[in-house]
Amino acid sequence: MTVALITGASGFLGAHVAAGALARGFTVRAGVRASSDRSRLDRLAPGATVTRFDLDASSAEMTDALEGVDAVIHCAAYGVDYRQSDFAKALALNVAGSMRLAVSTAARGCRLVHVGTSYEYGTEDGVLAESRRLAPTGIYGVTKAAASLAMQDFSQRTKSPIAVVRPFSMYGPLEGSHKFVPLVMEASRTGRPVELSPGNQERDYLYVGDVVDACLTLATSDIFPSGEIFNVCSGNSVTLRALATAAVEAAGGDISVLRWGAKPYRPAESMRVVGDASKLTSAIGWRATTLLAEGMKHTVTADISTSDRESNE
Repeated sequence: MTVALITGASGFLGAHVAAGALARGFTVRAGVRASSDRSRLDRLAPGATVTRFDLDASSAEMTDALEGVDAVIHCAAYGVDYRQSDFAKALALNVAGSMRLAVSTAARGCRLVHVGTSYEYGTEDGVLAESRRLAPTGIYGVTKAAASLAMQDFSQRTKSPIAVVRPFSMYGPLEGSHKFVPLVMEASRTGRPVELSPGNQERDYLYVGDVVDACLTLATSDIFPSGEIFNVCSGNSVTLRALATAAVEAAGGDISVLRWGAKPYRPAESMRVVGDASKLTSAIGWRATTLLAEGMKHTVTADISTSDRESNE
């Protein structure tokens, strides 16, 4: 039986990865900080064993925590929430902390899937393959890009089993309320108007379950692609207008609350960002399979069932 440690397991992606690993029959150690809000993890992966895991821990502490672990899915990061703005802390956790984890996994001989981000490409337009130059902006994109390159370099130099994935835009159950999809869903339900740009930006959105599948399939692949970086994306674009419409329709809300064009586009905003997933498909046969309407239905159903359960507790 595969034993997996999921770092950042209280976060949006981390909790879903923990749930997906349990569904595959893994023994799951859910790595969380002492101060983490575990409510999302408790709802999605109650069968996981909660383990204290901090990116500011020493290499020795990390190595101890990895005893008996076969694979690590490294979802923990600082700066995903735009309100986290301390650059020194981002460097310390996203880069230095992640590299201590890489050294520890190498010492234990376990596989490491490091979760990067499409923000590493910055504001580049067009179809983005892994060979595209990196031009990140902001503390999150910059430090995540540095971490991904450092991971790749370390793996190639030491022959350690480390691979990097760069997920593009995600949505799904229990996503943070400040994110685009839950924001428009809630506005449409409550009738609260929300001012938006014209909404013709094209983005590559995929359901979080597809990202989970990519991470876990990669971690357990027969031939592990050490030292490689992979996009995790649908390969298709959707305008923010179409994305919002699908979200509101799934929620049964009022589409008229979305005030398109009330705000201008942001300065230097990318108008078309689409990922190229062909490298990952070639490596492990993975493809995003969840259609937009299906993913939105899953999102609404899960969120409603959670709300109903909470009201009865």
